Amino acid sequence: MTYTRKKLKNGLTIITLTSLSSKAATITAYIRAGFRFDPKNRPGLSHFTEHIIFNAQKNFPKFKTLSQAVERHGGWSSAFTWIENQEYTIHLPKNNVEDGIKLILGNLFEPYITKSEVEKEKGVIKEEILTNKSDPSKAIWDYAWLPLFFQGTNLSRPYSGNITDISMISEIDVKSFVSSYFQTENIVLFVAGNLEQDYIRKIVEKYSKKYKAEHKEKNIYTIVPKVRKHVFVYKDESYYQTSLVIGIKTIAFKSSLKYVFDILRDMLSGYFGAPLIQELRDKGGLIYTWNSYHDNLSDIGYLMFNVAVAHENINRVTSIVLKEFKRLAQGKFIKDEVEMAKSHLIGSILSNTETGKDYIEFYGLQELLNPKNVLSIENKINLYKNVSAEEVREVASKYFTPENTFIAAIGTANENQLESLL
Repeated sequence: MTYTRKKLKNGLTIITLTSLSSKAATITAYIRAGFRFDPKNRPGLSHFTEHIIFNAQKNFPKFKTLSQAVERHGGWSSAFTWIENQEYTIHLPKNNVEDGIKLILGNLFEPYITKSEVEKEKGVIKEEILTNKSDPSKAIWDYAWLPLFFQGTNLSRPYSGNITDISMISEIDVKSFVSSYFQTENIVLFVAGNLEQDYIRKIVEKYSKKYKAEHKEKNIYTIVPKVRKHVFVYKDESYYQTSLVIGIKTIAFKSSLKYVFDILRDMLSGYFGAPLIQELRDKGGLIYTWNSYHDNLSDIGYLMFNVAVAHENINRVTSIVLKEFKRLAQGKFIKDEVEMAKSHLIGSILSNTETGKDYIEFYGLQELLNPKNVLSIENKINLYKNVSAEEVREVASKYFTPENTFIAAIGTANENQLESLL
């Protein structure tokens, strides 16, 4: 794989990932326009804008014709909004890469935004909100974890807003958000496939040269949660299970400690053989599946363990997880555990970075949030290799503490009982 970066005169950054053995091309745009940039009085605007931009553009004012322009080639398109960024992807045969580049640039810089389109999309997003709320594994983010971890900030609100918030969004709001954040200097465009990098660059320049950089004021602020509580339960007795998240506050995206935390996350629950998973699943029969994440924003981060649990087992599972947090904090682990986690992380990178999409995901946020220090796969592997057991112990003792731990649940859990476990 050959990796090249080029910044065009208009401010647009192009990343080409070439020499891949694939008949497909993947085109993805990363935009610094996540829901952390929602205006205070317009929760959900970033996500709403994603829908509008995905749906139509000047040359394809109907979603049907726009989607068919990709699907006629057997391709697919998708879009995504999270805290820091939005992403737009078109995947299609490499012989049609020019069509894909032209389409994605048209969506980003010439979206078709009308009052009727905005009003119609309100219905779609309301259905999305209801769908997510009906699933505790999704609802826990918007209604328990975000309100707890980001308390006192704009990020304590659902990423999509609630139904009342959506009803207030107007055509003017969407146009204003697009005007502020969908600027060439705020976008990184990736193109991956078995293609010539000069060919890709010429195509991007051909279709993007008319879009000029405009310096617009952006709603940028530092996330500083005002912590008043460490436990929050969103009560809902309609679910068959309680969804649980137990996490800690960590560090920002650019911190060199990020790789130590990756190892700690893997030691905690990165694989079936991890001690916590053995205790919960193999020995206890208390869980079926689980997730764990280490999410780093530009100014804060969190490492968390997420699991669905029978209502009657919530306190027992919470107690076991907190016991494992304490074990890590006290450094009661052997060097082999650290080496196992490092080996697992390195092997996962090597075995799961094969396609253009994989490479884009590896480099995407690096290029958007830390472009002056982008790590290659080899760089990242070496960083993991060089982390010592003592470094892991030092970080664990500082961060895996009760005063730095947060417990969020959605279901029938008792908040006071969970708090007593801390």
